Amino acid sequence: MNPKTGRTGLGAIFLVLFVDLIGFSVVFPLFPEMLKWYGEQPGGLLALMLQPIDAFFPGVEPMQRAALFGGLLGAMYASLQFVAAPFWGRMSDRHGRRPILLVSLVGSLAANLLWVFSGDFTLLVVSRLLAGAMTGNVAVANAAVADITTEANRSKGMAAVGMAFGLGFIMGPALGGWLGGIRIDGFGIPGLNPFSTPALFAAILAAINLAWVAWSFRETLPPERRGQASAVRTANPLLIFRNDLPARVHAVNLAFFTHTLLFGGLEMTLGFLAAQELQLGMGAIGLMFAGMGFGSALIQGVVVRPFGARIGMGRLAMIGFGLHVAGFVLLALVPAHPSLTLLSVAIAVQALATGLVFPSLATLVSLAAPPAQQGFAMGTFRSASSLGRAIGPLLLSIAYFASPAAPYWLGAIGMLVPLALVRRLDRG
Repeated sequence: MNPKTGRTGLGAIFLVLFVDLIGFSVVFPLFPEMLKWYGEQPGGLLALMLQPIDAFFPGVEPMQRAALFGGLLGAMYASLQFVAAPFWGRMSDRHGRRPILLVSLVGSLAANLLWVFSGDFTLLVVSRLLAGAMTGNVAVANAAVADITTEANRSKGMAAVGMAFGLGFIMGPALGGWLGGIRIDGFGIPGLNPFSTPALFAAILAAINLAWVAWSFRETLPPERRGQASAVRTANPLLIFRNDLPARVHAVNLAFFTHTLLFGGLEMTLGFLAAQELQLGMGAIGLMFAGMGFGSALIQGVVVRPFGARIGMGRLAMIGFGLHVAGFVLLALVPAHPSLTLLSVAIAVQALATGLVFPSLATLVSLAAPPAQQGFAMGTFRSASSLGRAIGPLLLSIAYFASPAAPYWLGAIGMLVPLALVRRLDRG
């Protein structure tokens, strides 16, 4: 399909995000083994970082120690994502969606190729930082959805985005857990490591995505609508709550920040909980994350898309936050009552919750933003999420280091905050 004559619709945007999310999520089931493998290497950055922990907490469980540094790795990635998201959103408002998507996907390809050869922990950190800095595609894709939908069907568009996330989450972790058991580091090529196979798979997906966008993705933002946003174009992401966007955008951003802080911490610690309390391996952990993605995609397909506008996106978000509270409580009970059934029920509840929350909040922020500022608004929305991901994995990993149940009790209490925020918006 020629990009000049082809038609970019929800299907094209869905495919871009779906393929990207598979590549992004393949790493989740690998975290326990990755941190264990890198931690056993003599010398290097990670060994240096582990020394004070081992000195002050000599009796701590290995998985709790690994979770702490998994949180640190996730926080570094999300910190760069937080800084970059508003920048890429503004650039797409100024120059169009397609060129910014192309730049972002080139960066994603480079980061994954570096990961393939990250036999040293320092290179792994650099690859994750580069991936975080170049991840502008999600904000740009959300803005593209706003370009091609009306206010009346915006909820269906954002539900399609959410389904791409959910389905990508189904295949990514499942493939990551399976590919993690396939070793290619025995060929004598410098830098190859036990996790090079899933890294190579992520790089191939990034290359496919890049080729797809270059060949078939047509621009969704007409030239006459570019550069019309009146917001101050600053590189300081901390000003996302101090620009001229409407107050409702800021309120939704704050709710999304709190949600992602807690749910991002859950994603980071869940694999360690499953490995420590139930002795699950990479394959089982991958299937666990896949099940969560399946539930999220299912609820968006059967509830949000057909009934979202009728029920009300604010109401759906509140239901989702209530389910999150219940899901966190169930996870908090797992350390005291190790049970695969209990863990599975908790994951199912969390899947339903996030399937309701993400498209609901994305729709609310898109409807609240002026048409000329859709890219910037969605950039701040993703940046608020990235700030949550920068803080949440580290915060909940520290809590997990203290006690495996602590992060989930913290999550249950914390989810009451966005519930109250959206309830106030819905009444206003």
